[in-house]
Amino acid sequence: MNKVKIISYLIILALLVITFSSVNTAAQLEFYAEIVKYPTLAYPEPVLVGSELEVRLALSSDANPADFSLKIYNELGEYEPEFVKVEFNEKWNSWQAFFKVPSECKEGLYSMKISFTAAGKTYDIEMPNSVWILPEWPNMIKLLYVGDTKTPAGEPYWKELVREVNLLNPTMMIFNGDEVERPSMRSAWTLFLKHWLKLRVPSYAGIGNHEYDSPGVARIWERIMGYRNYTVIVGNFLFLMMDTGMEGWMEMDQIKWAERVLEENADKVKILIMHHPLFGYKIKDEKIGVVEVDTVDDFDKLFDEGYIYGSWSEHKEEARELFKMILENDVRLVLTAHTHTDITNVVKYKGKEYYFITTTGVPYDVREYDQRNFRLINIYANGTIDVRTLFYNGKSWTDYPNGIPLDTGEAIKPYKIGYIEYYYAPANDGSKHAVSFKAKNELDHDFYDIYICFKVPADIPFENYKIVPVPEKYDVLNVGNYYYVLIYDVDLPAKSVVKFTIASEDDTKPPTIESVKMIGEDKWWVGELHVTDLEWGVEEIKVTYGEKCACCGECPIEPELYDFVESLNNGTLIFKFWIEKVNVKNGTEFIIEVKDFYGNSISKGYVFLEEKGLIPVEVTPTPTPSPTPTPSPSPTPSPTSPSPTPTPTPTPAPAMPFYTTAIVGGVVIIVIIGAILLLLRRK
Repeated sequence: MNKVKIISYLIILALLVITFSSVNTAAQLEFYAEIVKYPTLAYPEPVLVGSELEVRLALSSDANPADFSLKIYNELGEYEPEFVKVEFNEKWNSWQAFFKVPSECKEGLYSMKISFTAAGKTYDIEMPNSVWILPEWPNMIKLLYVGDTKTPAGEPYWKELVREVNLLNPTMMIFNGDEVERPSMRSAWTLFLKHWLKLRVPSYAGIGNHEYDSPGVARIWERIMGYRNYTVIVGNFLFLMMDTGMEGWMEMDQIKWAERVLEENADKVKILIMHHPLFGYKIKDEKIGVVEVDTVDDFDKLFDEGYIYGSWSEHKEEARELFKMILENDVRLVLTAHTHTDITNVVKYKGKEYYFITTTGVPYDVREYDQRNFRLINIYANGTIDVRTLFYNGKSWTDYPNGIPLDTGEAIKPYKIGYIEYYYAPANDGSKHAVSFKAKNELDHDFYDIYICFKVPADIPFENYKIVPVPEKYDVLNVGNYYYVLIYDVDLPAKSVVKFTIASEDDTKPPTIESVKMIGEDKWWVGELHVTDLEWGVEEIKVTYGEKCACCGECPIEPELYDFVESLNNGTLIFKFWIEKVNVKNGTEFIIEVKDFYGNSISKGYVFLEEKGLIPVEVTPTPTPSPTPTPSPSPTPSPTSPSPTPTPTPTPAPAMPFYTTAIVGGVVIIVIIGAILLLLRRK
């Protein structure tokens, strides 16, 4: 065998090793929807207590599944619905197993574990966040609507959006496509699902063009999330999720399917969700808020004049049929995404209004000065849509941007992500006998019925705890070794702060300032401050700087912007603050003050040096804690049903980490190269 052949074979072997390593790396991703096609983490099944829950299994017709058991569970409890029957459904080409939900099951979002045997094999399949239990069908749905993030780059915005969803407590959430940058990127799915599985409200995902491998092919989406087109019925509400593909349009057969679904549910309140919009940028650029049509045929004029989104340009007949379907089937709300900018208008037809909402969403790539945003829409079972809730407070159809802001706006400084800030401190994981909660709404927008839930140790009687201030309505659940304290009917009005503390002991120690640094960013100094309090937690910080005022001896200037960044489980809070460079010079004096929820405080002086940042110059003695009146013990709560409950993030199955496979592959390649050199030497 000559040298060329030997080298060729060894190169092929090396490539096979590299490919094998890549496969192992990709195998870490959980393909949730390979067997269970309904319900999945992308579309939880809404079901009433005491009624039947369906589980759909993608098995061959001769698999004959049997020996079923089902468990649904979340952090507050678990139940075992009773098996009813199983049958093969030709329409779905799947087996349908039915289970009866226990009447004592509490409202909330649950994960499920289904076990069965089929074709000589035993299955144990877990599906996180896939069952939505309700005591009755809702009369109103508070829908949080958003789309577009494209992890990994969109992860900072997606992470903040999930945090805000969990506080704002919507009835349900819809995320409308472009979850990941590319479907083949393991890191993209890992980051998206990391936060998706933290959502504690029923959440539904639609497919976008970025989830496609190629036109018409979305295998990875189907293996992880499930169906591309589906419907969700929640009592009198019908949500129709439609796939606009990789190229932004629908085939006629798909539209005809949707028409049949709408006709079969004519009495429902109908909401259509699709990734690509029907109306395009010209509607926004010309600030057209109202489009009046006398007949469906008026669509031709809209199309010919360029008001329809460009992806439909070669599919006029399909776009016309879709427009006709919306108007003739009374689809009053159409929710779209994809554009990374707001486009909103109302179509008036035969005395009715049809609302078309395209929202910027939370992508990493938006137009300059656009704000990333979301919608929080109130929809009623009688068909009424509260038009005011389609927009950020005070905005209208053509007053852009008009969604609820998630950030300051692209390329705007000072900049922050998250104008609805909240945290639990020092930690809300059941390890602390004192936990505080603070929510701060910096927006001009009111929010109602936010979610507050404390988790504290149950190693002492609950009567030993006090809640400050005493809430009007709350409930206590003793689950295992913990008390869960749910506080109800708390609103977060515009420009307001809400605070609660639960504690079994007083706070005798002041907070500490762990570190502070300043980093230059264009015309700004951006400070990062780490502060800690291990008892009741840090309540607030204050930074002042400049020459001391002659009349009061205090520093008169505060930063242009404060930004809460993160709460760590060790009791440390991280804040940022922004200061214009022109206001600071070498020798500028700073004072940082930190106060905890009990009233203890600390103050430290610093001096600014451009090459070193903030240098401590003086530490004032810790003052005696200001007296805090000890409130009387909280009254015994009246028994109430908890609101939708928090769901723990499932622990992923162990898998070989990326660096392990990389090392293995590298070692093998080194061995191969050594073999090549040895063979050449012998020749």
